Amino acid sequence: MKTLLIISALLIVLSASGQISSTTVSKGKKYIDTTYIPIDLDDCLKQLDIMFADSVKIKIKEMTEDEFSGRYHLGFGMWMRNNWGLWKGSRLSKYFNSLGVYHPDDMTGIIFDSYHRKLNGNEIRLNEQIEFYQEYWEKAKRNELERKKKEISDYNVGDTVIFNYKNGFTSKSQENRYDNDNCDAKGIITAKKEDEFSIKVRLIEGCDKKGIVYSDNKGSLILNKTINKWEKPKKRVVTYMKAGEEKWFDYSEWETDN
Repeated sequence: MKTLLIISALLIVLSASGQISSTTVSKGKKYIDTTYIPIDLDDCLKQLDIMFADSVKIKIKEMTEDEFSGRYHLGFGMWMRNNWGLWKGSRLSKYFNSLGVYHPDDMTGIIFDSYHRKLNGNEIRLNEQIEFYQEYWEKAKRNELERKKKEISDYNVGDTVIFNYKNGFTSKSQENRYDNDNCDAKGIITAKKEDEFSIKVRLIEGCDKKGIVYSDNKGSLILNKTINKWEKPKKRVVTYMKAGEEKWFDYSEWETDN
């Protein structure tokens, strides 16, 4: 706790003195607002050397690598992720992307582990660190795929399924009835594509005259091919599905009735 307070105070002092601030430059380049954005890992380590007092460095050296990363990930790590633009496509995040590292938490872990190794005179072994995170995500993808394969095997043509309202409700009345366990929208599986994890469902009961919300583009992004950027839709579009209609769904939008 004392260490985090020292770091917080140090950041305020450095910011006020101009050591980690300068004239604002456009986001994603050298600065976000007034905070300098490192260009690569070596630059990150240089900035940490500036930010951490010698007394803090001594404490870091006395910790194990895992202790340092674990203790600093939420406090100072959050400051780095926010102020170094790791969630916002800064030049530092793009540097890590070029190495095959895409999650800001992974970037933070590499920065912390590398700094701890540098302080203790150990090899940084960047490629080894990158491989660790890449293997982690590959394993996570394989596990997710196996989970989905197992789950969709429980969905069969002819089964009755219950809608889980992932896309929201058609009305406040429908939502209230659902909250009171009095609004089960039911359907029957009429077809199935296991390789796409999708089921075709005929709605037999919608619990509202509009039926159910089939799709809603609120909060979604669409690709603007002219400028090759993802943007919010210009207009909100909600699609409903009434009783008697059949549509394809991701299987996770329905629960088996057993």
